[in-house]
Amino acid sequence: MRKHLFIWATIVVLSGCSKTTNYDTNTANSNIANGKSNNSNSRIASPKKGIGLSESGGFNDTQLQLLNVSWYYNWGLTTAAHSTIPFVPMEWGTGGLSHLGHYTYLLGFNEPDNTSQSNLTAAQALTYWPTLVAATTYVGSPATAGSPNTSGSWLQQFMSSSPAPKVDFITVHWYKGVDTTRFYSDMISIHNLFNKPIWVTEFAPQTTSSSASQPTKYSQAQVNQFITSVTRWMNAQSFIERYAWHDSKAGTSAIFTTSGALTATGVKYAAAP
Repeated sequence: MRKHLFIWATIVVLSGCSKTTNYDTNTANSNIANGKSNNSNSRIASPKKGIGLSESGGFNDTQLQLLNVSWYYNWGLTTAAHSTIPFVPMEWGTGGLSHLGHYTYLLGFNEPDNTSQSNLTAAQALTYWPTLVAATTYVGSPATAGSPNTSGSWLQQFMSSSPAPKVDFITVHWYKGVDTTRFYSDMISIHNLFNKPIWVTEFAPQTTSSSASQPTKYSQAQVNQFITSVTRWMNAQSFIERYAWHDSKAGTSAIFTTSGALTATGVKYAAAP
């Protein structure tokens, strides 16, 4: 949802490295609340679970360990988090095109249909796209602010060009409250529309701006249930390869306090699959 001013680096793929263990959720929650990481051999996070980390806000490996995630990104090409947790780079707009290395995974433009984000037409994005494709083994679609499954959406325009652009997975942003049925329906619809795997790279009940204006729109109980339901569902869907919560910085969609500790929502996400 936002631009960061630093540049960024390469990644390690997680696919196929899933390991299943049993763990006590109550113990996990207690550890997290007391600032202890659960990212250890006693509790393995789902290989799908990640986070968009605000490194510009001073967050680093400490927050990654507290959240018990298996991957992260930060809206740019390099990371200074000093973490062993795999990092996935993003070409946020077009400013980093001349600095691209070669990656295993690369996330495409951030919200090109949003004038306050990368702000590109589908035609403009397509002219730059071959540069991204040449820099990575697997490339994720641009992640739009609008729903990709709306008729005539930005992403439909992009994907329907001829020749079709190389896109290995669809990246999705979702901020539509706590209606789990709607979440499931949207993901299934997007998958059926493009017939490609999905990475949900931003999701939460509220955007940053919505959370700032209505921080108590959803109760903690509602958000907790949403996290429990949708993370379990996403882990059960083979077409959803990864997901990452978005920290709204206020209200019940925020996962970190300003000092980097976990909120009640952060504790819940850390304990989720």
